[in-house]
Amino acid sequence: EFSSELFEADWERFSRYVGYIRSIHYDQADPLRGQWGVLSGRALADMFLHRPTSRGAILPNLATVHWKVDDENALIQILPFLVPTVKNLQIHCTGSVEETCIKVLKVLAPRNILLTDLRIALRTHTQAFLEALPNVLTHQTQLIRVDLPCYSASRHVVATLARLPCLEEYMLGSFEEYHTPLQIGTDFDWEQGAFTSLKKLALDTSLASVVRVMSKAPQPRLDCLTLNIRDVVEHTHLRNLCSALSASQSNLTELNLVFYSETTGRDPSQTISFNRLRPLLQCTALRVFRIHSDLVIDYDDEDIASMASVWPGLEELALCADPVSDVGLTVGQPLRSVGSFTQSFRALRELSLYLNRLDTDTESEVPVNTSQPRLSVLNFGTSPVLTQDTGSHILHQVVYVAAFLEPRAKLKSERSLGHKRFLQTSTTAEAEYSCRETFWSSFAKDVDIVLSGSRHLTRQITALLRQNCTLLKELRSAKRQSSCELDHSVH
Repeated sequence: EFSSELFEADWERFSRYVGYIRSIHYDQADPLRGQWGVLSGRALADMFLHRPTSRGAILPNLATVHWKVDDENALIQILPFLVPTVKNLQIHCTGSVEETCIKVLKVLAPRNILLTDLRIALRTHTQAFLEALPNVLTHQTQLIRVDLPCYSASRHVVATLARLPCLEEYMLGSFEEYHTPLQIGTDFDWEQGAFTSLKKLALDTSLASVVRVMSKAPQPRLDCLTLNIRDVVEHTHLRNLCSALSASQSNLTELNLVFYSETTGRDPSQTISFNRLRPLLQCTALRVFRIHSDLVIDYDDEDIASMASVWPGLEELALCADPVSDVGLTVGQPLRSVGSFTQSFRALRELSLYLNRLDTDTESEVPVNTSQPRLSVLNFGTSPVLTQDTGSHILHQVVYVAAFLEPRAKLKSERSLGHKRFLQTSTTAEAEYSCRETFWSSFAKDVDIVLSGSRHLTRQITALLRQNCTLLKELRSAKRQSSCELDHSVH
């Protein structure tokens, strides 16, 4: 890989090491200085100057070509690097270059390029692109992974992909960085004998459409399924979807459900009942389960126990950690649920939750069992700033969370890709997110201090906190008793 400008002395050795180069990454947005592993525009120009394409392939043994551009001229420059040895091709276009992209893809077959991995991201689309794409895909009989723009799931494209014998992963828009305001994915369907090798599927679609598709038989037995659904969550349709998935895809090891509607004026206290998701408990092979929505899931300790009993091997769990910013203060999980999840799921390593800032008191003492499972990643999404009654109270919360994390664990407050792509947030909401991220960043630093401290120091902090918490409980008890006596005297 080239990362920066090549000098005259480099070209004297170029012919000796050119045959060892296997990958090239170019980003037009960085024309002068290449980042690590990314070809700069200057180095690209130098290659064309010192190694004219008339002499043959510049890099004859390339296997991977990644090209990110925003205009047609820069996209055309990929052609000298499309050699028969290329297996992985990724084209990311941020401008209107669909027609040029088709011209580039049409050279694959004449040059005997048989890809195993093809990924295309385009900001805009044309009918000509959709019409030309099936013919390009027909010749790619060795494709294992394909990632196409969201709008490309036309009936003809899907039918072409369904006949590819080696295709294991079919994704729509998984690495697009922008919003596509289209109703797409509705032409995806199963046919007899289609997608015989498919293991991983990612669709952008409507809730009604995916319920129809997942209710049909026969279907390939998927390992991983991602559904980006841009509808208002209708509870009946949601339960129907979960029932269809549990009936047809019970062997799933990874399930990602993303619900983000563009409807404004939603009731901020509305939630998704866990009962709507309960049919998914029949998917007992799950190792990863993520659900993201503009609403919060309503569940309790009994629901956590139910999940833990049927998903003993679950390693990553995300339960609507990043709803819209103006959700009511009465929804979300108590801070102590971090301990409930960690102690219930013995294999859990990554957890994402949305907290209720009015319920942050961890009545139980800080655990000291060093043999309990620990998390490597804990994400609080768009959770609000916690209440801070006293300095010792917030310190207790810090040590409580640290007790369930690995020594080098990552505590963060991040929005999911679906939240960023599909929700159009206001300036006010962005300011609120920034405030919350600042709080959780400070909280994470305190957690790091506890995690990096010695065991002796941690035990001292824990003992001190227990004393402070006992004092706090006594003061709160006295306050409640005083209030009761006052109420009695009034009556």
